[in-house]
Amino acid sequence: MSNFVPKKEHLREVLIHYFILKKSAAESYRTLREAYGEHAPPQDPCERWFKRFRSGAFNVKDKGRPGQPEKSEDQQLQALDEDACQTQKQLAERLNVAQQTISDRLQAMGKVLKEGKWVPHQLNERQMENRKVISKMLLHRHKRKSFLHRIVTGDEKWIYFENPKCTKSWVDPGQPTTSTARPNRLGQKTMLCVWWDQEGVVYYELLKPGETMNTDRYRQKIINLNHALIVKRPEWARRQGKVILLHDDAPSHNSKPVKDTLKDLAWEVLTHPRYSPDLAPSDYHLFRSMAHALSEQHFKTYEEVENWVSEWFASKQEKFYWDGIHKLPERWEKCIASDGHYFE
Repeated sequence: MSNFVPKKEHLREVLIHYFILKKSAAESYRTLREAYGEHAPPQDPCERWFKRFRSGAFNVKDKGRPGQPEKSEDQQLQALDEDACQTQKQLAERLNVAQQTISDRLQAMGKVLKEGKWVPHQLNERQMENRKVISKMLLHRHKRKSFLHRIVTGDEKWIYFENPKCTKSWVDPGQPTTSTARPNRLGQKTMLCVWWDQEGVVYYELLKPGETMNTDRYRQKIINLNHALIVKRPEWARRQGKVILLHDDAPSHNSKPVKDTLKDLAWEVLTHPRYSPDLAPSDYHLFRSMAHALSEQHFKTYEEVENWVSEWFASKQEKFYWDGIHKLPERWEKCIASDGHYFE
C-alpha cells in the first residue's frame, strides 16, 4: 500500500469483484478495511452499492442529485482549511443546500471529523530518552512479575465553573486538527485531588476556591489516603507487597516532608518520567474522561461542582478504573516504539 491512495471509483470496482465472487457486503467491507485502512469506505455505503449491484446497476460513477453543490460550491468546501471548524449545518446554510448533501460531499472528499487536543509539552532529546528508558524498565518489571494491582495513582485537576467545548474540525485523514484555547485560568475554579486504583476511587477531596496544593496540604492528603486504604482496601494489610504510589514530581509531591511520610508508610514510589501525562493514568484516562463529561458544563456554586464530581465518580463502574490502570503496559510499549515522543 505505502503511499497509494485509492479513488472511490477504484474501491467500487473492487466491490463489484467481491459481489461477483458472492461475498457479502459486510465481508467485503472487512476485506477493504484490511487492505486500504482509513481509505476504505464505511460499511453503510458498501451495503448501498451491493443493493445497486443486485438490481443490475454496475455504474460506479456518482449520479447528479438535486441539491448537489456545484463545482464552485465544492471549491468552497475545499476552503475548509481556512475555517475547518464549521459544522455541517453551518456549511449547509452557507451554501443553501441540504445538510445531507454536505455530509455526502465531505465523505466523497475524504474528510473526517476530529476533535482538537491539548499539547502537553515541547520535549527535548534528553526528556524523550528518559521517557523511553523508564518505560523499558517498567515494562520489563511488569513482564517479570505484574505489579499493576498494587498501584495507587493520583493527581490534581482544576475544575472550572465555565467549561467551553473543544472544537471539532473537518480535516484530511492523518492531518492535525485545530486547537482550542483552554478554559480561562483566571476564571472561577476549584482544585480536585483524587487517588484511585484498579477497583475505583480510594480518596478524593475538592479544595475550596482559592486553595491550591502545597507541601503541608499534600502530606496531609497522603495521611488521609492511608486511612482511606485501611477502611476501603483491608486486603492491603494481608499483602506482602505494599502500596506502589504513582504520582508526578510536582514540587508538593517531591518535598522532603512528603518523602519522609511515604518512607514511614513503607510505600514505594513508582518511577515516572517528567512531562509525561500520556503515561499517567489520571491524565490519559480518568481526567480525559472527566473532561469530556465536563464539556459545556456551567456551575454557579462550589456545591454544584461538589455534587457533580460525587455523582460522576459514582457513575463509573469498576471496569472503568481497571482499564485505566491496565493500559499502562500498552502505553509504555507505545512510548518505546515512538522513541520517547508523545503518542496518540
